[in-house]
Amino acid sequence: MLPTLAATAPILVVLLLLAVRFPSLIAGTAGLTTALLAASTVHRPDRSEVVGAATSLGPTVLEVALILLGGVLLATALSATGARDHIAGWLERVGDEQDRVPAILLLVFGLTPFMESVTGFGLGVVITAPLLVRMGLSPVRAVVAGLLGLVLVPWGSLGPGTLVAAELGGQDVDALGVWSALLSLPVLLVSMTVVLVVVAPSRPSPRLLALAAAVVATLWGTLVLANTVGGTAPTGIIASGAVIALLLAVARVRHGALPRVTRDLARAVTPFVVLLAGILGATAIVAAVGSPAGAGWLTSPALWVLVAAAAAVRLYLPTGGQALPLVRTALSRWVPIAGNAIVFMAIGIVMATAGMAAHLADTVTGLGPASVALIPALGALGGYLTGTNTGAAAMFSAATTGAASGLGADGLVALAGQNVAGSYAIIVSPPRVALAVGVVLSGRSRLPAGATRVLATAVLVATAALCAVVPALA
Repeated sequence: MLPTLAATAPILVVLLLLAVRFPSLIAGTAGLTTALLAASTVHRPDRSEVVGAATSLGPTVLEVALILLGGVLLATALSATGARDHIAGWLERVGDEQDRVPAILLLVFGLTPFMESVTGFGLGVVITAPLLVRMGLSPVRAVVAGLLGLVLVPWGSLGPGTLVAAELGGQDVDALGVWSALLSLPVLLVSMTVVLVVVAPSRPSPRLLALAAAVVATLWGTLVLANTVGGTAPTGIIASGAVIALLLAVARVRHGALPRVTRDLARAVTPFVVLLAGILGATAIVAAVGSPAGAGWLTSPALWVLVAAAAAVRLYLPTGGQALPLVRTALSRWVPIAGNAIVFMAIGIVMATAGMAAHLADTVTGLGPASVALIPALGALGGYLTGTNTGAAAMFSAATTGAASGLGADGLVALAGQNVAGSYAIIVSPPRVALAVGVVLSGRSRLPAGATRVLATAVLVATAALCAVVPALA
């Protein structure tokens, strides 16, 4: 009994503190302290296990921290210099003044996941919610629609949450990305259905339904293909970019010439070109020369998001005097974000190293095969409470794969189900909702109860679908 209590104590402490609205950093720190205490007094890993964990997982912690640093710096540059507005404003001018729904779909399923894939932290909603208001939606509907566009969170900020899940779950990150892409179909279908209900002025026409189906098919198909061919990191950018290209092509056919690409717009998108070209180009070169030892950092998203952020600072703010305040602002934002991610990762690392996660897996295995169906629900709970798929991944990934393997199921599929459900659940997480609400509803941090029910229903339906699908596939 004592080993089970000690193994569950860190998770219970975190969940309890988050449930009573303690900041996630405080909750995570308390959970880490509890995990260290349980590991040192009850489970007691030997020295070689501790050294092995530090050696194997230390580089992952550093990589995640650097990815987050580059993402915050890029997001800060986009916001502070108006580059973000050039991109969003151009997209806003695409389409028909009388029928805004296709343009709304472009913002929700194109721009929102694109920005989220590059920078994370809910930036996609921060950009699109005000634009959706300008397109005629009420502020509440704009927030709901924007949050429903967070469908590619497993690849958000170039995928550190998926990387953490893979490392702690003992799986290949690209294989986990492929299965996460496959299992994202219920999320895409649910989000698209709810968005059409929220934004369509009346019953959707057959043409609009066909367009929505094309968007879902393009997004899902590109997710699977890009993750299979190009790896996890750039997949979200490629898939959302494919949706943007599709809807721009539809607008071109229906309404004629697209808005002119200005010099400011071209400069605004240059860092994204650098980021995507860097990752894909380096990956191709390293593969061509036989993947020599030590070349992993050349293909890491951590390197290329920092290069893209540096390019953005250089392009948007050519003088050092202008750039330094921006960098200081980005660093001040990065410290709590990275601290939060590292604390939750540390909880997962301590639990895995001390055998606490394995003990939980053995306990879950005793509940029988039906427990595999609960794995996506557990991931969704973690995503809702922590507000980040990285936090959910760090808390549960080792136990998830251990439990699935103990039941004779495929740990990779089970982990992907947890990853997708935990990522989607953040759309109703209080920190993410507060961020989106604050952009368009001045002085408020919560949505009306009806709007919250819409988001919660979407999460529950998608999670229930995953709970049904994952056991069948695993």
